[in-house]
Amino acid sequence: MKSKRIKTPRKRLEEFNKILDYLNSLNYPVVVEGKRDTLALRNLGYNGNIVELNDGSSVLSTVEFLAQKLGVSGNFVIMTDWDRTGGRLAKQLKEYGESSDLQPDLTIRRNLALLCSKDISCIEELPTMVRILQNQL
Repeated sequence: MKSKRIKTPRKRLEEFNKILDYLNSLNYPVVVEGKRDTLALRNLGYNGNIVELNDGSSVLSTVEFLAQKLGVSGNFVIMTDWDRTGGRLAKQLKEYGESSDLQPDLTIRRNLALLCSKDISCIEELPTMVRILQNQL
């Protein structure tokens, strides 16, 4: 069964705002690929804790840092891009996270990919997409 794509700019913007509100309501760190992703989330109004993968550490080191910080059964959100590299990183984060007794959350990444994949493929492009949708209203 195919998922239905949201077509109108208003509906897409409403759905995006729901995702962002949900992300802001969580008290979990969000793992992104790099500085541009962090800037994009900040520009969109996300004010929670962000952990960047491309800080010179390995994915495993990042997960070990999260495990120390969050403790057993700690939650974190995986928000990598929805391209091939982002998918590979998300898979590694999920596997390493689960093996470290953490609770990785891929829901927001999946929802954003469904909502945005026809227009953009990365987190850093979200503010531009939102502006375009707002201009189409």
